[in-house]
Amino acid sequence: MNYDEWIGRSEDRSDSMSPEQLRKFEALMNRDPSPVSSGTPLSVCSHWAYFNPVPINSELAVNGTARTGELAPPIELPRRLWAGGKILFKKELQAGVLADKKSTITKIEEKEGESGKLCFVTYRDQVSAKGAVAIDETRVMVYREDSEQGAHPIRTKPLDIDPDWKKSVKPDSVQLFRMSALTFNSHRIHFDQDYARDVEGYPAPLVHAQLVLLLLIDAFKNKHDGKVIEEIEYRATGPVWLGEQITLCGREADNFRAELRAAGPEGKLAMEADVKWTYSWK
Repeated sequence: MNYDEWIGRSEDRSDSMSPEQLRKFEALMNRDPSPVSSGTPLSVCSHWAYFNPVPINSELAVNGTARTGELAPPIELPRRLWAGGKILFKKELQAGVLADKKSTITKIEEKEGESGKLCFVTYRDQVSAKGAVAIDETRVMVYREDSEQGAHPIRTKPLDIDPDWKKSVKPDSVQLFRMSALTFNSHRIHFDQDYARDVEGYPAPLVHAQLVLLLLIDAFKNKHDGKVIEEIEYRATGPVWLGEQITLCGREADNFRAELRAAGPEGKLAMEADVKWTYSWK
């Protein structure tokens, strides 16, 4: 299918950046939300709690995602997953300070993978406040074919670093519910166990790729207090299922960089991320 007419199509949104939403994000990350008020700087990736579309129920497909929308190309492949992205943090955003987000489709690419047909859609999201771009983000969504009964994505890539630190976590159903609610994400693979198993063929609900990255970044920040993250580039390399114990780990690299990884209980990678950091905002 020719998607040329979709390249460059964009959508604009504004958000009041309410402190209440940031408090909910901090609570999700197991941090005290009480200090948050108007003017509080947003924590890393908490912008994901804002600007989310609010389609009415009749606009949703059976899997809980929106069937239509200005930035929803008519891709016939039924399975959709968050594949990865890159985030540049240029300036601080503050709770209670109006911000704007411009999302643009920059690439649509069809491929043939081991599991069948794939279609990758790349978006560029620019979040601005007070007339300046604060966050410049690229995110990639992948659409794929239905799997055969009982087949599902698996982790295959081995851990590729000798980490300086490790942390073990086990995302639970409450975290998945809160993540979905916070981002108004009604994709049923993250909270509906019967749907995930009987329709998508998954062994359990799928942990959001965003949540895996948030847990990785939080673990890094706890190990390196005072470092300001300027850039994150990440890729989901395999699934994390509800109830799995995963290992978060990382090591320092040259030029103010760190390599972060999330691995399943068997040691295979679920996510890899590279972080660039500094000691203060420019």
